[in-house]
Amino acid sequence: MKIGSYSVPDLRLFPTIYNDVKLIYDNYRLEEAKDDDTVAKLLKHKRASGGTWFSKLADMRLYGVLEPRGIKLTPIAEKMTYGTEEEKEAAIKNVVLSIPLWKELFSKFGKELPESNFWVQIQKLTGIDPLEARNDADYVRKAYLDDVAHIKAENKSDSGGKPKLPNQIDTNVSTINIQAGQFSQTIPLTPEGIALAKGFLDLLCKQIAEKKKEGKAEEKN
Repeated sequence: MKIGSYSVPDLRLFPTIYNDVKLIYDNYRLEEAKDDDTVAKLLKHKRASGGTWFSKLADMRLYGVLEPRGIKLTPIAEKMTYGTEEEKEAAIKNVVLSIPLWKELFSKFGKELPESNFWVQIQKLTGIDPLEARNDADYVRKAYLDDVAHIKAENKSDSGGKPKLPNQIDTNVSTINIQAGQFSQTIPLTPEGIALAKGFLDLLCKQIAEKKKEGKAEEKN
């Protein structure tokens, strides 16, 4: 499917593309298949011809699991199906974000999309006219969410060993919880509550700084 200059695959990565990739790998590994009809039958097609067949190959190439020419899997297809768990997770993310429009949307919204007026975002990204954007928005939304649902959340620390902070804060929750040791306080997620939390954190930082000073003074004595 074409949306402006962007191509969107008709088939989803799971289960269709993933299962087909696995079948091809089980029979050919990363070698090029010599007979297209044999592969077509393997993937439940009568022969290697017709719109449905060529559309499937085009979608596999969009996802980056099939080389541009012939029927030959890419190395990332191997990692996606038979890699370690970490390799699979990384490969699936890379495969999903091989779709240029998905990559644009993911960089802007992550795994969630606006529920209202999403067509406006489509129109801005693709440059298509508003009526076309309205008509395509539901399809794009569903296809995107189906694919990115398989991207695992990242819990790793950065190179400095510090935990990564979220790009966005969920403002749909009504309260936040602050905990330090045995102290735990739930406060409302309001400007006043946030000010209270900031005051608590400032006080905590001050106490930590004072303890460090006391420790250094004891070391000198």
